[in-house]
Amino acid sequence: MNIGYDAKRLFNNKTGLGSYSRNLINCMNEFCPSEFYHLYTPSITLTEYEDEFKLHDRISTHKAPSSNKAMWRTYGMSKDLHRDKIEVYHGLTHELPRSINKVKCAKVVTIHDLIFKTHPEYFPATDRAIYNLKWKHSINTSDKIVAISEHTKSDIIKYYNVDPEKIEVIYNTCDPRFYHAFKINTKQNQLELPENYMLTVGSIEPRKNFEAIVKALAQIPIDQRISLVIVGGGKDKYKKALIELVHSLGLEKIVHLRSDITNDQIVEVYKRAEFLVYPSHYEGHGLPITESLLCGTPVISSGTSSMKEAGGPDCIYINPNNINSISNAITTLLDDSHLRESISTKGHQYAMRKFDRQSIAKQTLNLYKSI
Repeated sequence: MNIGYDAKRLFNNKTGLGSYSRNLINCMNEFCPSEFYHLYTPSITLTEYEDEFKLHDRISTHKAPSSNKAMWRTYGMSKDLHRDKIEVYHGLTHELPRSINKVKCAKVVTIHDLIFKTHPEYFPATDRAIYNLKWKHSINTSDKIVAISEHTKSDIIKYYNVDPEKIEVIYNTCDPRFYHAFKINTKQNQLELPENYMLTVGSIEPRKNFEAIVKALAQIPIDQRISLVIVGGGKDKYKKALIELVHSLGLEKIVHLRSDITNDQIVEVYKRAEFLVYPSHYEGHGLPITESLLCGTPVISSGTSSMKEAGGPDCIYINPNNINSISNAITTLLDDSHLRESISTKGHQYAMRKFDRQSIAKQTLNLYKSI
């Protein structure tokens, strides 16, 4: 089977949507080796991934012609899909080409979240209008929709009145290195991390609610505090406000912002942490939660949107709008080593079972074949 993928984020995005795309293609190539995979992208900025996928003879990368990059992904790609005899086309990040109906192939789209609907305060009105048009077209045009969580499926049904039978929940998978992380020894501190710290990971933006962790840390008695490591880049305005908050609360010696951590180093950061704190207001999945559990690191998380699906029954869930809820959860885990050990063991088992790479690849291929 010739399967085509929208690979724009795969080759141009280092964070969530790019990771989803790369992880899925690697899964499909490893566990479904009888198919041919075609990656379509208007450009490539992350050349390391281009080199990686070139190593696989069943994966082909197709770039837009230099004279038509702007409109190619929306209107011109259909000619390439026809040329390559694509049987299934999968839009990995919410979108399908406007001209996709010109191609005789099955059409699948992954919807990660509807944050612009559930939390419009995070988006300008123009962006919300554009997203709505794109999502609506993809949802209506597709033969099948992949939702990355049951919560996202519920949102799609709620906001777009979609037949539930059209939507298949297929969870994210993680980078392969996380599935071997539980047994990795990280005694050597090669990244100059604090001796004891709690961790949060993600883009520094209002939705992630990192300022709530800082405020919760300030409520904990000085002799009971540990460091906080924040891994992620972010918008300058919000990052500046977060740094100002840290200084105003006198926490600058124990709060560390690290934007220098690479994909190769992140497993060590997770494993050395006492636990992850993730008070996000909304997630389509909440990948750092799953990554943390795969590493055997306990998790404190919001109990909203999809995050209970990402974390399972043994994490500690908090109200992201209640600072006392967060500080109490932190104190509880700091004081109870047996609870940390229990969450580590049970959470790891849950994540390995729920987000098994082979199962996700087979589920995806079965979806393609069912259309």
